[in-house]
Amino acid sequence: MKYKYIISDSVDPYENLALEQSLFRAVCEDSIILYLWQNDNTIVIGRNQAVSVECRAAEFRAKGGRIARRRSGGGAVYHDLGNLNFSILCKTGAAKQADYRFLLVDTLRDFGVRAEANERNDLLADGRKFSGSAVYDDGAVLCQHGTILIGADIAKMTYYLTPDRSKLDRNHVDSVASRVTNLSVLSPEITVKKLQEALIRTAKAAPLLYCPDADELRRQAEFFGSDRWIFEGKE
Repeated sequence: MKYKYIISDSVDPYENLALEQSLFRAVCEDSIILYLWQNDNTIVIGRNQAVSVECRAAEFRAKGGRIARRRSGGGAVYHDLGNLNFSILCKTGAAKQADYRFLLVDTLRDFGVRAEANERNDLLADGRKFSGSAVYDDGAVLCQHGTILIGADIAKMTYYLTPDRSKLDRNHVDSVASRVTNLSVLSPEITVKKLQEALIRTAKAAPLLYCPDADELRRQAEFFGSDRWIFEGKE
């Protein structure tokens, strides 16, 4: 099973989620797709979350931020250009081989960072979380996707995300900021570009030669950007 990679040149969350959906339909038996992308000034919520509960949505949007809803479950996340997002798409039978945690832990060794997964499948270094993931599938194809904090604005993230206080109490932490870190703090050598290159190198991935249908991408981007999907979660 070989990795093929593709890097988005967009920082628009709706365009990036649309491309992920297109890639989801393009998965074949003999390869694993590694899709790397970034969103600028965006909050992405889980499939079943309520926007008003998870973030200061009105204020965030008033200041130019965008809200998006993904197809997987899990918690709300903040994206900016100090954050690298990944999607690993494969047939469900290849899920173990394509586990992103192994790929990222191996990659970070090159930068002298020792990472490990906790019981919730978050990745931590020095006891602090720098990456989380979520999964969705249709029975035949699986998508693991998530975030990697490299040089993100944690103060901004902490302000705009409003997680349930009980979740923090349950995890014995005082705030979002107290439990996360940027990889650049642990290794100043790490940048978004260098981590992209290192992930591709570790995966021994070849470029994915793929030309998505432009009209379908536009329709999907309109769907992901619609208030009906973002605020109501309705197809």
